[in-house]
Amino acid sequence: CGPQSYDAVEPLDFEEFLMSQLQGGDSALMRELGDFPDDDLEVEYVEKECRTVRHSVPDEGWVAWSHVQYRIKSTIPVTTVIHDIPLVFQDDAVEIRPIPDCPKEHIGDRIIIRCQAIKFEIDIEPLFATLALYDLREKKKISENFYCDLNSDQFKGFLKPHTPQTDHSTLSRAAIFSITYPSPDIYLVIKIEKVLQQGEISDCAEPYMVMKESDSAKNKEKLEKLRSQSETFCQRLGRYRMPFAWATVNIMNVISTATLDRDTTDSDSLIGQCACEILPRRNSERFATMEDQCNISAFKPATITISTFCKQEGDRLSDEDLFKFLADIKKFSSLQRRIKTIPGMIKLDVTPVHDNPMACLSTELIPVKPVAEKNLRPIKEVLEFPSSEVYVPHSTYRNLFYVYPQRLNFVNRLTSARNITVKIQFMSGEDPSCVLPVIFGKSNGPEFVQEVYTPVTYHNKSPDFYEEVKIALPARLTERHHLLFTFYHISCQQKQNQTAPSETFIGFSWLPILSCDRLQTGQYCLPIALDRLPVNYSLHSPEVPPVKWMESHKGVFNLEIQAVSSVHTQDNHLERFFTLCHALEGGATFPLRVREEKIPENKLEHELKLSIVSLPSSRLEPLVLYLHLVLDQLFTLIMQPMVIAGQIVTWLSSVCPGPDGVLPPTEGRYSTMGRVSATTVGAMLLQSRLRSSSNPDIPAPHLGNTPGKSMSVSQMAPYGSYSSSCSFQEQRILGLFDLSQEFKQQHYLTGLLLTELSAALDMESEGSVDTHRGKVQRKAINATYCLLCAHDLDQRCAQPEVRAKVATLYLPLVGIIIDSINYLDFTGTGKNKTGGSDEDPDNVTPINQSIAMAIAGNPFNTVARNALPSMASVSGKAVATLSAETSRNLLLCFLWVMKNAERRLIQRWTADMPSAHLNRLLELLTICVSCFEYRVRMSAPCMEYIPNLCKYYKSQQAKMQLEDSLLRGIGARGEMMRRVGGQENLRWRKDLTQWRQTNDRQDKTKAELDQEALISGNLATESNLIVLDLLETIVQVPTSLSLWFLSTLGGVLRVLLHCLTCNQSTTFLSHCFSTLRALIVKFGDLLFEEEAEQCADLCQKVLQYCSSHEDGNRSQACATLYLIMRCSFSSANNFSRVKMQVTMSLASLVGKSEDFHEEYLRRSLRTILAYAEEDTEMQNTPLPSNLNGILSDTVKMREFQEDPEMLMDLMYRIAKGYQTSPDLRLTWLQNMAEKHKNRKCFTESAMCLVHAAALVAEYLSMLEDHKYLPVGSVTFQNISPNVLEESAVSDDVLSPDEDGVCSGRYFTTGGLVVLLEQAAELFSNGGLYEAVNEVYKIIMPVLEAHRDFRELGSAHHKLQRAFENIIQKGHKRMFGTYFRVGFYGAKFGDLDEREFVYKEPGITHLPEISHRLENFYSQCFGDALEMIKDSKDIDRSKLDANKAYIQITYVEPFFDDYEMKNRLTNFDKNFNLRRFMYTTPFTKAGRPRGELNEQYKRKTVLTTMHAFPYVKTRINVIQKEEFDLTPIEVAIEDMQKKTRELALATHREQPDAKMLQMLLQGSVGATVNQGPLEVAQVFLNEIPADPKLFRHHNKLRLCFKEFIMRCGEAVEKNKHLITMDQKEYQQELKKNYNRLRENLRPMLERKIPELYKPVIKLRLENR
Repeated sequence: CGPQSYDAVEPLDFEEFLMSQLQGGDSALMRELGDFPDDDLEVEYVEKECRTVRHSVPDEGWVAWSHVQYRIKSTIPVTTVIHDIPLVFQDDAVEIRPIPDCPKEHIGDRIIIRCQAIKFEIDIEPLFATLALYDLREKKKISENFYCDLNSDQFKGFLKPHTPQTDHSTLSRAAIFSITYPSPDIYLVIKIEKVLQQGEISDCAEPYMVMKESDSAKNKEKLEKLRSQSETFCQRLGRYRMPFAWATVNIMNVISTATLDRDTTDSDSLIGQCACEILPRRNSERFATMEDQCNISAFKPATITISTFCKQEGDRLSDEDLFKFLADIKKFSSLQRRIKTIPGMIKLDVTPVHDNPMACLSTELIPVKPVAEKNLRPIKEVLEFPSSEVYVPHSTYRNLFYVYPQRLNFVNRLTSARNITVKIQFMSGEDPSCVLPVIFGKSNGPEFVQEVYTPVTYHNKSPDFYEEVKIALPARLTERHHLLFTFYHISCQQKQNQTAPSETFIGFSWLPILSCDRLQTGQYCLPIALDRLPVNYSLHSPEVPPVKWMESHKGVFNLEIQAVSSVHTQDNHLERFFTLCHALEGGATFPLRVREEKIPENKLEHELKLSIVSLPSSRLEPLVLYLHLVLDQLFTLIMQPMVIAGQIVTWLSSVCPGPDGVLPPTEGRYSTMGRVSATTVGAMLLQSRLRSSSNPDIPAPHLGNTPGKSMSVSQMAPYGSYSSSCSFQEQRILGLFDLSQEFKQQHYLTGLLLTELSAALDMESEGSVDTHRGKVQRKAINATYCLLCAHDLDQRCAQPEVRAKVATLYLPLVGIIIDSINYLDFTGTGKNKTGGSDEDPDNVTPINQSIAMAIAGNPFNTVARNALPSMASVSGKAVATLSAETSRNLLLCFLWVMKNAERRLIQRWTADMPSAHLNRLLELLTICVSCFEYRVRMSAPCMEYIPNLCKYYKSQQAKMQLEDSLLRGIGARGEMMRRVGGQENLRWRKDLTQWRQTNDRQDKTKAELDQEALISGNLATESNLIVLDLLETIVQVPTSLSLWFLSTLGGVLRVLLHCLTCNQSTTFLSHCFSTLRALIVKFGDLLFEEEAEQCADLCQKVLQYCSSHEDGNRSQACATLYLIMRCSFSSANNFSRVKMQVTMSLASLVGKSEDFHEEYLRRSLRTILAYAEEDTEMQNTPLPSNLNGILSDTVKMREFQEDPEMLMDLMYRIAKGYQTSPDLRLTWLQNMAEKHKNRKCFTESAMCLVHAAALVAEYLSMLEDHKYLPVGSVTFQNISPNVLEESAVSDDVLSPDEDGVCSGRYFTTGGLVVLLEQAAELFSNGGLYEAVNEVYKIIMPVLEAHRDFRELGSAHHKLQRAFENIIQKGHKRMFGTYFRVGFYGAKFGDLDEREFVYKEPGITHLPEISHRLENFYSQCFGDALEMIKDSKDIDRSKLDANKAYIQITYVEPFFDDYEMKNRLTNFDKNFNLRRFMYTTPFTKAGRPRGELNEQYKRKTVLTTMHAFPYVKTRINVIQKEEFDLTPIEVAIEDMQKKTRELALATHREQPDAKMLQMLLQGSVGATVNQGPLEVAQVFLNEIPADPKLFRHHNKLRLCFKEFIMRCGEAVEKNKHLITMDQKEYQQELKKNYNRLRENLRPMLERKIPELYKPVIKLRLENR
């Protein structure tokens, strides 16, 4: 699915246009038109850089075999041609690039690791170390091996018979490792080997584990014996090794730790050297995720000391086992017990590399510049195996071959071969003399060797290998070259009186290096031949020759081959292409063999075309590695005709196919670029200029239809065609902004581009093609975006008048963008609904820095990468088909056109614009403000660029750090902070910063951070100024106000208000306030009348800036606010309304705003007073003094921000004070609702809104008389009886008809519904679903009266959800927990001797609220605060007057018996609560606890002023009742409670077996202290002597009868709930129940006779 089709337009005949212009003979015009622009191509010859003292070349010199010759020549030192292309159009994105670097060898971040010491507890034999890097995350070895040893001369003498020579290059003890893709999981692994000796690894390691050199006196003889044995083994088996131990360290942890300690100045200079150079060479997506975590080459030199070695396990030597060990070490941060350790020490020095050190050798052992003057110990460069692709072409000759033996399986072979080694040789023929010395040696030996042996695992028939064999591959390979593997059994113990060799032959295997003329790499499993090899075996694979095979020709030897070669492509498509090109040059005989295929000469052309077409199918990495060769061959095929079978062949059509692969016709191929008339035009132009300005050495071209000449004319067309476009006076202005047929014909190329863009944006979604649509849209937008980049950077467009003409070419783009508003995503999240698979939503590419700087007007255009993060401000549309990055690019195009277009043109365009279209333009401007809002991650150096945000961000960071430290605490304190703060106090604020898990500052210097902040601030300022300029252009209309302008003014004001809402620079704010003041002066009356609500918002925003830290912002805001009041004062109708709006704004500002600062606001108000004093007309008005007095109660709230209950009390008192000002009371109720919502107190927040709705209902009932409206606050009684306090005062005190009163947006029927719906939503969030039903009982009549069926459907749906939640969560809901809190002491002031009931979230324990209050008030009173632990009555005479006391007691809701009839559900028992109870146990002796017969209990019932839930979370206690219970009454109450719990648990619809069993255990368990049986024995064993206790005694007896009945039911119920494994438990319960019943039976059957005597005696004797 592509863009929608559109009608093709025939372009304007440019030649005819030129002819018409040239007929006048204007020589200046002819000279201008003939002045072609310079070419974009510069050719410069640069001598190839060589790091080494000599170039890396094959030892054989020049070779002439197959197509390999050309590839070798290409990497030999020759002069390199560099071409400079300033603007490169890539597939997806285009960027302005600097001059490219010369091609050179890829080098990652480099570190030097020096091996300083390897020591064990005893020193008895030579040891050998192998170092390599492993990436645990990728499970890949990422470097070749580095070999070194630190053996003494004595131990080196042990090995002298096996060391013919020691080359200087093998003495290295330091290596340079390269890391292209840093990862936190890179480990340095050191493997230790020793000379093969008799015994398992454990036996050989035992002396190292039990003996110490320090105990030489005790172990002297043993150590000497061990050294003697070691010398014997070295002389006999010195060429063989065995695994011994290994150690590892996370090298990135070391680097990270050293980086943190680095001095800032040093890191700045070092980071700058490497940050930008490596980026374009890596896989950028992977690089972005990894380099953020690890920053190499910016750390202090560090020393690593490893004090423990791990013993090698003979059956766990493979790399797979190593990665398992490393994973365990990472997971458990230590070695596991199953890994046996050897005490020892490795000391390594790690240093970053910035310049090549002295005496350095490349991986091919060529000295690297600078060369050491002295004979220093060399440092080796270790070749890196990057964990992911590296896209850098080959620039040096490299031809290395790596062989990795992996596994050998002799388990099924009946042989004594157990100590197995593999001898590996590289052969050029089959004769033993054909072995080549091309294998790199190890430490302290020859540089190159002819053979290498794998380490031996003692007595293992199936050994694993970890050997790496590095081979310098000959440049010319033949079919005779092969790897020869010889398998031996090594006899470790020499038999007495025998001199038999230590090697016993087992078999051979081999692997040809070439297969079908292609290098063999990958995994192989080879069979082993047991006989001597036949003649010509190397010409065949090991499967062919007829020899005796082990295990019937079954593969038993596993190995892997890898190559790092600039000669062998290791890609089928590239190999085929180069082979055919070589054949085309006459370098092969036919039929040509390509792998298994033979190609005759007559099919060469066809096959070559197919190979060219298949080139894009090559793997990306090899294609980039050989890109220069591929392009060289392709250019050769284009420019030089080739001869095949005697015929000349042209390759242009094959290499350059037309659109969709269709080849253009041979004749007239360039007819679209040049016509017949081009000859005449060209002749006239050449009269002015006979030579090309691009290259004066090129002679004048021949006249005619040459492609290059026609292209030059067409390239000039976009710039020449606007010469006629500036005459817009003769055209309709709106026509310039429409993509009309006339426009597309006159400006053909621009029209074609904009037509494609419009068609791409209008593509319809068709499900599966959404991804393709996103790609097309992105490419179309990026093409336009890059074209504007080129215009902006073009020196020819530097003059404003030229830019205006260029912008005129793109005016239709404005209309296209306006029509595409619904597709824009300006949230900054990068979430793309259609192209999500193509773009990483978390890695949005920043805006191109050059265009950002161009728009911002900054003269600098070279900046660091990642300068702008993606931003988010306002929420996006429901349908956003463009990604955030693409949307920003499109908006940048819009801003560029608006900035550079002629003002008069835009003014006339907006004046003729329809109202609906203008509103969409204003909406687009709002989106631009949001999209480019300044949201950079703040750093201290960056603050200076946005002064008005500086101190605010600092205070916020300090606050977040404090909260973070508290949140990390454990226990009630941390939990309390979480509950109080909720999501508001989370450290990562996504609305202020773009959250990332890593610290971006690790890899950026201070200069880079400063530059980023500067660019972001400039871009934000400039984009907002462009919007401001456009707004001023829109409102510059004639003096007569039209209806069009009346509708426009409100939209302009909305955009300006949105500008004030976003983060802005001081520069922009000064201009914005100036524009606002101009609007107020010119259209003040109109604004105050028609835009009352927006004026209220304007007052709030201006007042907010009146409390700014910045003096400039405050002065601008003060002047604007005073002007608002001054203009409103001149119009009596608006003065009271503005007064109310300013007062409400101030209340809202103080109540809600986090960055409100009282002192700055007071300064601003004093400034306003000064203005008033200077203004004679304002001197007698009370408004400024009223504004200053408003702060009296309000600013106190700032002192209690950390005490939410006190803060709410103050807000409640302020709201109460505005009882006669409904607008302000409503504002404060909404402030309270917002505060409660932020604290997750949804119920209290809902109650605030219910009170607000009741307030609105009261005044609506005074204004309107409709049956569907609530009758004041009385209608809200079912929700809460507290709402009655919103009853309005009498009409003589306040009339709603008074101007400025009840004029807010909520004092309407719609406002009432909005408040109630918000309250219902909050009730639902708080779990009070029953209250949702009561709220909607008030909403429904209003919706029914307005016939709003859509809202009715939504309301019923919400009710359905509420009822479903009641059913599902009925018994599981946790409502509030209540505590009585008493304050005692003069230090509390007004709180002294006052008691409150606090409502806390469900399942809040007493220690939690106690810790919270103690922590807060201890900050106020210090050590003078004391918490009273019990709930006894307070005796003031015993309290210290200098101390403050707090008493906290848990309380429960209390209901009389008659109330329980109506409170049936859990909700009923937790809603509208006014009475609470707590109990205090005591004894007559004064102790709180005693025996059952002396345990009394005091019940205290508290009554609060209002019912919970209320608009506050604490309410005053206004009444207190106390009554005591005797011991038997306590027992009755306890038994009744147990009985109720048992009955409830037994008869639940879904019984809980665990709960039931727990209750049974506490009731019938045999070991229950003071359980039911003991209670019965104390109170029922004897009939009390006091007749007053008879009824209590009988009541307790009846309680026990019911209790024992419930226990029986519960035991029977449990029988049906238990599982099979609980049968014994059930039997035990049954037995305990029967025992309890039998023990209680006598006491329960004993009745008090006096209670059962008849009340009336019958006189029978009268009958």
